[in-house]
Formats: sequence, C-alpha cells, structure tokens
Amino acid sequence: MQKKNRLTSPEMANLWTHYIRETLSICVNKYMLHTIQDPEIHSLFQTALHYSLKHIDTLKALFKKEKFPIPKGFTEEDVNLEAPPLFTDVLCLKSLYMMSTL
Repeated sequence: MQKKNRLTSPEMANLWTHYIRETLSICVNKYMLHTIQDPEIHSLFQTALHYSLKHIDTLKALFKKEKFPIPKGFTEEDVNLEAPPLFTDVLCLKSLYMMSTL
C-alpha cells in the first residue's frame, strides 16, 4: 500500500499566503472596475479578476483535498465599491502590473 503524500507546513503556508493575496486582488480589481474609464484598461482588470477567481477555486480545492480550513481572506466587507475614484486609470494599470509580477 502506497503512502499518501501530504503537503508540508511551508507548502500550506505558501498556499494560505497566495489565497490571502488573491482575495485582496479580487477586492481591488472589483473596485477598479467600478472606477476605470478607459475601455482597454477596464478589459485588463476584467481578465485579472477572472484569473483571480479561478485561482481561488483551485486553492479551495487544494485546501479541501488536504482537509485544511479555508481562510476567510478579504471579502466584500473589506471594500466600498461606491467610494469615489482614488486613482487615475494609468495608476490603476501600473498597480495591476506590479501585482501581477509578485
């Protein structure tokens, strides 16, 4: 009988960190989608949001497989989508680039 390989503590910590970062990205991207005016930049944020949501689904599946609790992460309670724009579209694009390189 083959022993099942379990993830190590550092591997789980990395998954946990990635989950928190992706939930933050979802909140930021949703806010940016409410404020961005440029259609091309808006489209990039829609793509980024799509990938973050897919990553969250994958991470949740890994947590469930490992019988590990799913972190709360950032939620809709942590962002006010009705807040006025805080940044220009170009600065939003620059932040998206920086977030995608991490």
